[in-house]
Amino acid sequence: MWAAVADWADTLIRVAVIVGVALALTRIALTVINRVTRRLDEGDGPATGLKRRSKTLASVMRSAVLALIWTVAALTVLSQAGIAVGPLLAAAGIVGIALGFGAQNLVRDLLAGFFILLENHYDVGDVIEVAGVSGAVESVGLRTTTLRSLDARRHIVPNGEIRVSTNLTKLYSRYLMTLPVPYDEDVDRAVGVLRRVADEMRAEAPFREVMVAPLTVLGVDNYGDSSVDVTCYVETAPGAQWQVGRELRRRLKRALDEEGISIPYPHREIVLRRADAETVAEAAGRDGDG
Repeated sequence: MWAAVADWADTLIRVAVIVGVALALTRIALTVINRVTRRLDEGDGPATGLKRRSKTLASVMRSAVLALIWTVAALTVLSQAGIAVGPLLAAAGIVGIALGFGAQNLVRDLLAGFFILLENHYDVGDVIEVAGVSGAVESVGLRTTTLRSLDARRHIVPNGEIRVSTNLTKLYSRYLMTLPVPYDEDVDRAVGVLRRVADEMRAEAPFREVMVAPLTVLGVDNYGDSSVDVTCYVETAPGAQWQVGRELRRRLKRALDEEGISIPYPHREIVLRRADAETVAEAAGRDGDG
């Protein structure tokens, strides 16, 4: 009898030690997770997006770590109590394999979403291109990313389908444009008009707040069919590049017209030799007589 009591006491002590170790590991894990989320909060991006992202990641990491710690603790306790855990592990392995085959796309989406959030590929409000669609990010979850395109179409993209993401509004943006200059015009004169228009815009509200740097002219990039193509860009606040670009093009067209500089467009010149011209005139005369 005393031996049985001693065995039970020894088992209870071992169980208490296991539970104590699990509690200690839980405390350590939660401390590490909290530190990781605080570091995420210090990253780039809007405060609301960071807070949402860190909360999502903290919830996922907390659930996964706690599930792992207490599953191992429960199995160890059962083993100490004399219950065979081998069949349980075998059954769990079979169920896990079945679920893995049946839900591999779901697992892929969740893992991809976790790393998208962890590495902060994009946030709510960013304009991105993913999986063949583009638009403003409405929500970022573990399984899907929701976009709203310019024509108000709503795209729901599984995160597992995202191989490459292009963020058009991360930290800063650029409006890249090409100015076609006719061959019979002075390129430096046309570029001077472009710089003047950009500087005037940058000195006015509301563009002074969103044009973060002067116009940058990269130079002549191409000799086209009817123009010399000059490439330039304007650096703007995130998401302001389209507003700035539209207004810059409007003002530039007006300024070029005032300076007498035309914007070339594709056209075709037909040159007729004298004999060909006489043939055409004779044919036109016959048509008129008819």
